[in-house]
Amino acid sequence: MTRVLLADDHAFVSWGVAKALSTLDGIDIVGSVTNGIEAIVAIRKSKPDCAILDYNMPGANGLEVFLESKRWSPETRFILLTGTATPQTISTLVEAGVHGVCLKDGTETEIVELFRQVCAGRTVVSASARRMMKAPAVSVALTERELAVLQAVARGHTNASAAETLGVSPKTVDSHRTNLMRKFGVNSTASLLLAAVNAGLLDPASIR
Repeated sequence: MTRVLLADDHAFVSWGVAKALSTLDGIDIVGSVTNGIEAIVAIRKSKPDCAILDYNMPGANGLEVFLESKRWSPETRFILLTGTATPQTISTLVEAGVHGVCLKDGTETEIVELFRQVCAGRTVVSASARRMMKAPAVSVALTERELAVLQAVARGHTNASAAETLGVSPKTVDSHRTNLMRKFGVNSTASLLLAAVNAGLLDPASIR
């Protein structure tokens, strides 16, 4: 049996991964946790053959879980899944020695095949993650105030609460937000944050 631990703060994602792996013989899901601290504890306790981790989790992100857990369970193979990543993030995971890296938009077949190869002892980066690593950096010039507003938006602030934090008026924040959307060529907050992540201006883990 291949003993597998799942860690993702979205239960539906863990359910989907478990369902995909159920097509393989000899898979035993030994646990499913929802944050990084629980993952570290569970890996130390159960020492699974493979741990499939979300990159963005409360408590500790997937990379932090990998770096801490490999001390306690050196035989465990680690796969990191991420839904929002930059080329720099993917490169960091690869350089850290993570055994498998895959974007969450990968197909079920792609994720299962990556799992099979990682459990066979190979180090694998999915095709979509490799394409992201090779993508040219997007250059967008922001003022210091625009960057501060962008970071406030990423933390979930409204115009009013961002204005209070930054010591400016809500109208000024709204003006900066409008300029940010124009510079990135987007028309929604979600698209703005995704574009900023892809440009390397925001860490996905900082988004609330």
